[in-house]
Order: sequence, then structure tokens, then C-alpha cells
Amino acid sequence: MQKEVVLLVIDESAEDRATICSILESRVDRVIEASSASEAWEATRGLGHLAMLVANLEGESGKEAFDLRDHLHGEIGFFPSVFCSHEDMTPYYGRIVEKERLFFKPVNRGVLLEWFDEVTREEPETKNPESRIEQSEVGAADNLSAHSVPVSSPPPEILTEPSQEIPAEPRPMHESAPIKLPEEALPVGTRLGDYKLLREIQRDADFALYEAEQTSIGRHVALKTLYRKHRKDINWVQGFVNEASARASVNHPSISLVYECDQELGVNFYTLELVDAPSLSDLARRRSDLDDSVLWKVLSAASSVLLYLRDSGMSHRLFTSQSILIVKGAEPRIANPVRGRGNPLSVEEERKQMELLADAISPFLKKSGTDPALFSMVDRMGTDRIDAINSIEGLNKALHPPDPKEGLSSAELAKITAKETDRTALVVGSLIGLLIVAGAIITFLVMGTKPEVRDLDVMTKIPAGQFPFQNSGEIELPEFWIGRFEVTISEYAEFLADLAANPQKAKLVRHPDQPAEKVSYVPDKWNQYYGVALKGGKFFGGVIDPNCPVVGVDWWDAHAYATWRGGRLPTEQEWEKAARGRSGSVYPWGDKIENSYFNSGLDHEASDTVATGSIDGHKFWCPVDAMMSDESRYGVIGLAGNVSEWTATRDAHPDFPDRKVPLKRGASFATASGFELTARRAAESPGEKNFWTGFRIASDTENPKSMGPTSPVVAPTAGANEETILPTAKPAEAPAKPADAPAKPADAPAKL
Repeated sequence: MQKEVVLLVIDESAEDRATICSILESRVDRVIEASSASEAWEATRGLGHLAMLVANLEGESGKEAFDLRDHLHGEIGFFPSVFCSHEDMTPYYGRIVEKERLFFKPVNRGVLLEWFDEVTREEPETKNPESRIEQSEVGAADNLSAHSVPVSSPPPEILTEPSQEIPAEPRPMHESAPIKLPEEALPVGTRLGDYKLLREIQRDADFALYEAEQTSIGRHVALKTLYRKHRKDINWVQGFVNEASARASVNHPSISLVYECDQELGVNFYTLELVDAPSLSDLARRRSDLDDSVLWKVLSAASSVLLYLRDSGMSHRLFTSQSILIVKGAEPRIANPVRGRGNPLSVEEERKQMELLADAISPFLKKSGTDPALFSMVDRMGTDRIDAINSIEGLNKALHPPDPKEGLSSAELAKITAKETDRTALVVGSLIGLLIVAGAIITFLVMGTKPEVRDLDVMTKIPAGQFPFQNSGEIELPEFWIGRFEVTISEYAEFLADLAANPQKAKLVRHPDQPAEKVSYVPDKWNQYYGVALKGGKFFGGVIDPNCPVVGVDWWDAHAYATWRGGRLPTEQEWEKAARGRSGSVYPWGDKIENSYFNSGLDHEASDTVATGSIDGHKFWCPVDAMMSDESRYGVIGLAGNVSEWTATRDAHPDFPDRKVPLKRGASFATASGFELTARRAAESPGEKNFWTGFRIASDTENPKSMGPTSPVVAPTAGANEETILPTAKPAEAPAKPADAPAKPADAPAKL
């Protein structure tokens, strides 16, 4: 009886899982989908065999993908695997074994089907060699650079568009030895006409790439050869020549060159420019800095190349951070991307190209003083916003705005010149008076539009007493104080400024479990949104100002700020009591949902035609005091919405019970309905940074002693730990309920 063909797909993105399933649905009998490695482990219990694993390497699920593979190999035997990512996958070379591949996202349909057929059939069907060569491309392999992997440890091929398989051989299922490559390569020292092979750079199933010297002129080049097994196949040979011809026809200063195509000793080869330079991917891994001027050059070169290839009628692969090389002198070069003639990029491919360019540049936008215009442009690339840059034409126009005088006749230009001359005379004659008026107007406008930084660092007392924690029974807490509002951007900026002026304080605010490599408390994309917030501008399509909650902070950042401020993060119990009150209300304001009371995810998910939201008035963040209706019985604001909040408490991760991770509480503008419940809790990795998570502080006193600029540098005193809160003051009476507060429920809500 024939075995059932079972496919396992692991990806946090439901959309990406659906894409893989749609590609392979005709090849399999059953698909097992999972959003994490632990979920996949549970779903495959008792499974006797597996045809293939397709796993994402990004996010939390990616960290466990290889461990899961090894576990399943031990349980059900060996099976082929595909690992996917939008990011550089060089670190995973050493973990790839036979019959496994690394694919860049989005995964090409034809490539994946071809690979599936190759590794799941004993006798694979004959492929179309011309088509394979025409599409064949691997990162910047054809443009040898200083970061190339030496032959002593050849990497498995990373497939961006094509299929370049390495024949598989039977092997022990747990062995992680490098893939055995075909013995088709030429010995170093071989001469092919005017070229002497100096070293092997890379090889796959069909081609080999060398560094060679053109002996007649002493020039070093990259030399690509077609393997012996294809040399008598006219389709392979012609496809190889067509590839070389198409690439050689390119004449653009930012694209690497192809020199010549020839045959010698029965070997088909062509030579390419040898580019000795690191890629943007290499520089990002090294945490290198690049000046804004270089990044502008990258965008300009990419725009120029894309326009050139489109207008030349060339089909080409998409650029990635691996394809963009920065040579000495900070000039960008792009690995020759041409695949052939015809078939220009589709609308969707152009949009994806903008996303890839933004991803390539983003790692270098974290230093202080980066050009806001550059941030804005990268932020707009590949998005769904109204002002998005998601096409080649859009990128070109953004970089080179059209001259309003372009295309006008000489007579029209003469009229404009005459008007400008008259206007200049008028301005000069009235300059003194206008300067006075203009000064007044400018002052008014600046003062009127610049957001006011409000003092929102206010603590609210939560009285001692019992409350129904998690609806599982009454617990008692001593009196404590909690921030009435979430920590704002302006407050966090003071913290960063003080650490910059007093670096010794950074050691005093570290969490004892903080990883050694964690040395900075700067939020994600801080240098992008802080400057925008000061002006009251837009970030990721949402209005932001200094009174909005600080976002892009991980748990270590939140702990550090709270310690610096003289307080701590609230425990989960403290947070829930501040939200629920003695009655244990379902929502901070009562037991009835009121969508207009808080900054929820309803407006965030609404149609883009609703610019500012129609339910609560906000599609993204809002100032922490903008939704005063999101108020608990104790007067604490924003516990139901705006941003989710870190707490001090750590608990078992739902997918990995042996790991304790911090708990977040509260909903945000980006969460779905249901998270605004006061008893809802969520576990998160302490290093997670996103734009819908912030925090507030807690303390055992009303006025915690800050470590700020005016305070002496002293070690912080120990506060409540993550599990226990120690009383420091006598209980106080709960404040009287406001006259307009919702009525207290008669009974505590059912377990949520």
C-alpha cells in the first residue's frame, strides 16, 4: 500500500503558510500546518512518516526549526526539508544537511515544485535545462567578493529564483556533514585560453565559479563554467551562452560587467567582473555604520538600474542586501541580476523590490542624526500607505522630483522669467516690512504647531486590600503606587540623554539576567520616530508626538527605565488590580464593552479611507492622556488600549513550558478584540521589540527617587521582585467613585 504523502509547514504567518500549501497541494495527500515548532511537535505525535518539512527561519518559530527537525528525524526517520526567510541565511549553512535547501521568500512556485519532485521521487523527471539556466542565479555568486565562502567549506546553494540542485546520496539521518558536491570542478591551475584558474569560489549541481587571472593583461576575473555532463546537450549550452550574452549586453555603471564567453578544452565558460567588496548584508552583520550619503547613493543606484533594465526590456531577479556591494570609495555596485530578455517585473514584483531595498537599508538607520528625509523615504517603501513608494517609477520620482519648468517652450520660460524678475523687485522693495510681519507669523505658526510636552509623570495610589486575581480567587496586595499614564516618548528621551551624559549609570540599571550582548537601551527605530514626534509628524502613517507612549522597547529597556526613575515595573498582580479594582470588572471602566472608550485595534484594522479612525479617533498610537475615558476605578489611564504593557512577572511560555518569559498585559491599537479584557495575559520573549508595546512604572512610594541628571549616581535600592510584593506603608482607603463612573457590578464576572 502506498504511503500517504504528508507535508509539514511551520510559519508564524498564516498567509505564508497558505502560499506554501497552495504550491504543493497537488503533490501531497495531507498538510499539517503549525505556527510554531512546539505546535508542530504536538501535531506530529504518532506520525509515522513525513514527505517534506517547510519551515520559516524568522521570529520565534525559526529559532527552534532545526531542533524540531532533529527531533523528528529521531522519531520518524529522515525526510527532506526546506527552510525559508526574507533575511540573510548564511549563519545556517552549517546546519543544512543532504536533501535540504534554503529558499529566500517569497518562494518561487516553479522552483519549489521542481525541488519537491527531485527529492521525493527515485527517478526525477527530466527538466528543461534552458529554462533552468535562464533563471539560474545565486545571491552575488557571479560577482566574486571578499565575503565569498572558501571551497574548503562550500555552502549549500541559496535559491532566490531558480533551482540548482545538488544530487543527494544516502546517508545517516542524523549526520550533519556538508553536502557532497559533484566531482565536476576543474583543478586549480588549469588554463582555459588566456585564463588561469587561481581558486574555486563556489559550485553547485550544474556550474562552478572560480577566481581566475587573465594572463595577457594581468586582470583578475570571476570565471563561470558549465559542467561536463551538460556540454553535449545543445539546450544547456545554448542556455548558458544566452545567459552570458544577456548579461554582457548590460551597460550600466552600477551593474557588474560580463567580459567574454568562450569554449576551451571542451569547457564552456564566461568571465565576469571581480568585485572585491562587502555586501550590505555583510556590513549589517558586522554592525558597520554607513553615512547617509552612501545610503542615498544606494537608493539612487538601485533606481537607476531598475529603470535601465525595464527600459532595456531585461528580465532580472530582485535585489537583496546580498546583491548590493559597497566598494572602496563608498560607491554601490549591484551584482548582475539579468536573467534574459523580456518579461519585465510585474506590479507585485516591483512592490516587493521596494520592500527588499528598504530592508537592505534599514539596519543602517539607527545612528543619531540620520537624515529625516532618508528615514521617511525608507519608511514609505513597499507599504500600503497613500504616500507609499511601491514601484520603480515611484522611487525615481521620490528621488528626482520633476522640474515644474520641464517641457515648457522658450516663450513660456521667458514669461516666467519676466514674472520672477518683477516679483524679485517687489520683494526687495517691501523686505523690511515683510520681515517684521513674517517673523510674527512664523513665531505664531511654530508655537502653534509644535506639540506641547505635558507633565504626565504622575503616580496613582492603589490601596491595600483584596481583589479577584485571574478570577481564580481572592488575593491580597499591600498598598502600592502605579503610573497614571504609560511612559511617554519625552520621558524616555530624558532617560537616554542622562545615560549618554553619565555612562556609568547604564550598569546600575541593568537587569541581573540581561544578556551580555544587550548594551543599549535605545528603542527600535528611535532615531526615526523621536524627531518626528517632536514636530508632531507622522510615523508609519500615524500621527505621533512626545506625549505618545514610548514604543519599540523590550523588557530589558523597560526595566532599565523604571530603575532609573526610582521605581520598578508593576507585577502582573499589581497591574491587574489597578485595572480591575476590588470588584474585578471585566473592563477598566466596568463590565460593558465601550469601543469608543479606548484606543483599540478596531480603527487600526479599518479601511484606509478612514484617515483618523471613526470609532475612537486613532488608527495608531495616541497621547497617553488622549483617551481619558479608558480609566479604571482607581483613575489609572490607558489600561485597556493604546499599547500593551510589560510587567515584572515572568511565567511559563505557552509554547515552551520550560522557559519563563515576561508577561504583557492590556490591549493595544494593533490587537484584536478581546485583549482589552482586564484578565487577559500574554507571554512574550524579553527581547521582543514592536510598535504596540510600551510600559508604565510602579513604586512603593508616591515619589520614587529618580537617578536623573540632578541626582547623585547611587545604586538603586531593591524593590519588589518578580514574584512577591513587600508592604511599605499602611493601607489607605480607596478613593471615592466619580459621580459619572459606571455602576459597580453586582457580581464578579465569570472566568475569562
